[in-house]
Amino acid sequence: MPELPEVETVVRGLRNRIVGWELSRVEVCQEKCLRGCQRALAGLLRKKKILAVERRGKNVILCLNGGGAVFVHLGMSGRLRVLPRSVPREKHTHLVFSFLDHGDQLRFIDPRRFGRIFWEGEKNRKWISLSRLGPEPLEIHPFEFMTRVQARRREIKPLLLDQQFLAGVGNIYADESLHRAGIHPRRKSDSLSGKALSRLHRAVQEVLKEAIRAGGTSVRSYVDSSGSAGKYQHSLRVYGREGEPCPACAARIVREIVGGRSSFYCPRCQRKLSSNRAGRR
Repeated sequence: MPELPEVETVVRGLRNRIVGWELSRVEVCQEKCLRGCQRALAGLLRKKKILAVERRGKNVILCLNGGGAVFVHLGMSGRLRVLPRSVPREKHTHLVFSFLDHGDQLRFIDPRRFGRIFWEGEKNRKWISLSRLGPEPLEIHPFEFMTRVQARRREIKPLLLDQQFLAGVGNIYADESLHRAGIHPRRKSDSLSGKALSRLHRAVQEVLKEAIRAGGTSVRSYVDSSGSAGKYQHSLRVYGREGEPCPACAARIVREIVGGRSSFYCPRCQRKLSSNRAGRR
């Protein structure tokens, strides 16, 4: 699933291309991708101008004149591509935005069909669809991060993946951040010391910023709005590297199911405290 760095990369690409463009037509090819608006979307968006392209968590937001916005969650395999009208549509093209005075189209393509699209009218920029999302990981203050973590008693890996706790972190970057911070994915959140949480806060922000600079991680089908793959997969330390040596200590990386998700970690760098080793570390 595209995570914060991939979505941010898509947003930056779209921002450089389609801001200021006026919609002339919206074609709904697959209604299942829409939530709450169905074919009314085509009428709602006609002649609307895209004023800005933003991101909240893993959501792309197309802000329109006259109020309102289109929200796109890419799901597992969704892509937003800017392509010339002359380019044949891919099989799983579900939505097509055409524009006045421009030969390019914005197409939503999603082979696995887990992506979704919402429409909302102006709500003073407090969008209902996103109201339950937690803070942005690149904006949250270290003290707030520490307070939120220690107020819960959950395994730290599933907590990082909880979008109501922190918006945008997914499986890849949770594993990479925990390895960098030296924290086992099963550690209880309220057992972590302030020092450990400071390391984790810093690691999350460092990993996400590095991945954004690399254009995201392409381990399966992710490409940005121009069709380019990301490069951060070449910098991954643990994710997807089961049985390979840890770059920090050379121990073999293991894979384990944590919170229903595949988790990759180094058993030497990320040791789990035994029950008789009380106290926060």
